[in-house]
Amino acid sequence: MEKPRSYEDFIFMPNLMFKTLGYDLFHTPRSRWRYLLVRGYFVLCTISNFYEASMVTTRIIEWESLTGSPSKIMRQGLHFFYMLSGQLKFVTFMINRKRLLQLSNHLKELYPHKEQNQKKYEVNRYYLSRSTRYVLYVYYIVMVVMALEPLVQSCIMYLIGFFFTYKRIFPTRLTFDSRKPLGYVLAYVIDFTYSQFIVNVTLGTDLWMMCVSSQISMHLGYLANMLISFRPSPETEQQDCYFLASIVKRHQLLIRLQKDVNYVFGLLLACNLFTTSCLLCCMAYYGVVEGFNWEGISYMTLFVSVAAQFYVVSSHGQMLIDWSTNLAKAAYESKWYEGSLRYKKDILILMAQAQRPLEISARGIIIISLDTFKILMTITYRFFAVIRQTVEK
Repeated sequence: MEKPRSYEDFIFMPNLMFKTLGYDLFHTPRSRWRYLLVRGYFVLCTISNFYEASMVTTRIIEWESLTGSPSKIMRQGLHFFYMLSGQLKFVTFMINRKRLLQLSNHLKELYPHKEQNQKKYEVNRYYLSRSTRYVLYVYYIVMVVMALEPLVQSCIMYLIGFFFTYKRIFPTRLTFDSRKPLGYVLAYVIDFTYSQFIVNVTLGTDLWMMCVSSQISMHLGYLANMLISFRPSPETEQQDCYFLASIVKRHQLLIRLQKDVNYVFGLLLACNLFTTSCLLCCMAYYGVVEGFNWEGISYMTLFVSVAAQFYVVSSHGQMLIDWSTNLAKAAYESKWYEGSLRYKKDILILMAQAQRPLEISARGIIIISLDTFKILMTITYRFFAVIRQTVEK
């Protein structure tokens, strides 16, 4: 039997995404030289990010350099929305990092730390599923392959007797000549750290949202199990009502925590919906234009990976909705009819409150759920069809 997961297991992956960039949300104590090393790498990644982002924006403004080439427009559009998504998530994360830390610490206090209690909470049931972990692994591997492929291809071309092609990860024109050896090395370092920054921030923020929402779902599931297994009696009215009051208090606390989740991730998810749709459209079109070659296959693989990533995010939003409404169902299926009149009246209030689902809302614009994923894929397909027809005319 698998050992119950600790709270540190739940936050390991989202925390790792930012720690590999040199940013530690929990400020883990370390020696001074290690602190300076990781802090220096974080500064390097941040500088590379904002420098390349400014170059991408400049390139979009200079629209004349892209006209006449649909493939170039789509690739530059892909790069722009990829960059925009990362910038919005990074800024949102940094603005709300203290509130996220408080939310994480609060959830850690609520987490069952004894193995016996962890089994009662069924903590492993709410941990990232194996299929979800595989999706995340594939997404990250695809990004690493796409980051290293231009360098490997340039080296192979040079070794088999051709000239060095100076291929880069991104097509963005920089403020220096990247077609010279030293310029190419500098450009590739900037491209690589910028790429890692965007990928880790994008994946890390999504993982944090999935982590905290699954924790709230876990506590809701535990409350539902407690209600179903409880046996009230008219002779124990006071104890029964006290038990129900403890359920209501815990439910109200979870509602407040869910509001914190919306505050931290609401704007991020609202922007994510738009940028993900645009990303998927650009990737699909660019993959079709390129056809069956290495670059076309790479972008179609990336399309599948990004779509799968958003599906995982949507499924966690759906899980929170399902477990929150399941509390009302559990109250109805419990032995409430064996309790006193006061107990029956009190449980009606709980049922009425629990019928309102806890939702991860993108600033009230749209609710993150599996229905949202369907809407996103529909919008992407229609957008893709319109652009393809427009370009082919």
